[in-house]
Amino acid sequence: MGNGSNNYVVTKSHITYAAASQIVGAGLDAANEMGINAAIVVTQGTGEIVAVASTPNGNPRGWRGGLAKASVAAGLGISTEQFLEKRLTKDEVLWRALSNNPDNMFVPGGIPLKVDGAVVGAVGVSGGHYEDDAKVAHAVVDAFDVLMAS
Repeated sequence: MGNGSNNYVVTKSHITYAAASQIVGAGLDAANEMGINAAIVVTQGTGEIVAVASTPNGNPRGWRGGLAKASVAAGLGISTEQFLEKRLTKDEVLWRALSNNPDNMFVPGGIPLKVDGAVVGAVGVSGGHYEDDAKVAHAVVDAFDVLMAS
């Protein structure tokens, strides 16, 4: 294969299960400290599930909301909160079009995981008030950043 093959193939990096399982623990710790129930989903940059965890009394289907938030964050490369504030609240037609898809959730709690500016995964948290979901998601991102720096 010559140099021309780079025009036809893209290589992407994704978070591993080893990393995802560690950072999910930080989210569970944050949820427990806050006294809330939460389902936490970590995905690859493509939005496919890598790891899922939930607090003991969390909604058994809460992971679905977490996945929907993580998928949006992975796909857009920005948090669901940023997208909501910067784009959706200003464009009703776009809001109606995007919110009609049950696989996406455009409320705070989804954040991409990046290495050198490239999305390698995302975290989505669901189960509490969206502001609390976002706090737990930030705890997961902080743990990821520490892990990548070590």
